Amino acid sequence: MNIAELPIGAMAIIVGFGIVNEFTERLQELGLTPGTTLKIIRRAPFKGPLEITYGQSSRLAVRPNESTAILVKQIG
Repeated sequence: MNIAELPIGAMAIIVGFGIVNEFTERLQELGLTPGTTLKIIRRAPFKGPLEITYGQSSRLAVRPNESTAILVKQIG
């Protein structure tokens, strides 16, 4: 499952990445590594970005086409 499939408010653990490219490498530099817990905060209208929170207080907006590269396991 990828983060694009999660409902708002869901929590998940990153299990890996579907592709390896500059985007996924940058996510890992920002602390989104396998084992990281994240939460879906909201989705922008009209298939806009997905906002997630992770770590102590980090927030990130991810474009819909890029969110499919983040593979997760839902935990709540």
